[in-house]
Amino acid sequence: MRSVAQAARRESRRKLRGPSPCYANFQTTHNGKRGKCRRNLSTTTASGYTNILDWLAKAMGNGPSSAFASAQGAATASSATSMTNSGATFPTAGQGLAGCIVVAGPNSSGTGSKVYGVITSNTATVLTVDQWYDPTSTTGAAGTTPNATASYVIVVGQNPAAWMALTTDATAPSTADTTLASELTTGGFARAVGTWAHTAAATTYTLVHTWTATATQTINREAQFGAATTTAGGVMPFESAEPSPPTLVSGDTIQNTVTITI
Repeated sequence: MRSVAQAARRESRRKLRGPSPCYANFQTTHNGKRGKCRRNLSTTTASGYTNILDWLAKAMGNGPSSAFASAQGAATASSATSMTNSGATFPTAGQGLAGCIVVAGPNSSGTGSKVYGVITSNTATVLTVDQWYDPTSTTGAAGTTPNATASYVIVVGQNPAAWMALTTDATAPSTADTTLASELTTGGFARAVGTWAHTAAATTYTLVHTWTATATQTINREAQFGAATTTAGGVMPFESAEPSPPTLVSGDTIQNTVTITI
């Protein structure tokens, strides 16, 4: 018979087989007919500005200093996915302004739209955004490209990871994932902003969205993102696999509730 101390020493020397099943304190509840509770896997080893660690550090630490040069100014060019200020000195170290929001408004003559975009990367003079958003929309709808000489302000911090996405891909989630492989963009399953809810002083908040299928698909995985588009998806802080993948046909609905424990 071994003593407790002997057993403890033996366990401390035992080698783990395979990767350690490390999960963040996230839980996703799928409310479909065959849904089950499961935990979200955090993207802790993804490189660049793609993982939950970078996202949280920049969000809680305010990201780049709000005192950097050209935090506000006038553009010299714009496109559907960019804004340029040829005289700017935007910070590029430490993933630069990725995840921050740039708000654009009319130029000095009062011409142009009022929109905002999530910065996905930047150089010293060019901000690349996922898209321009309509600030009056509650669903993340696209807005009008700002005027080429629009006024702008860069909001430090991080855009929330409120976008919910689905895929038919059955590959097991990995902490190194940076995108959701074969993410669905048609058939009624396009990426969507979840409806947020939180009770004062509670240790959780939730994101909820219901998709209505217009085509037959089997949902195998899901993830949350900090931007609207799949081509410039922003940070993907966590993803999870469906334990009992539901197959939906046209007219079926699937509701996902993501519960994040703080």
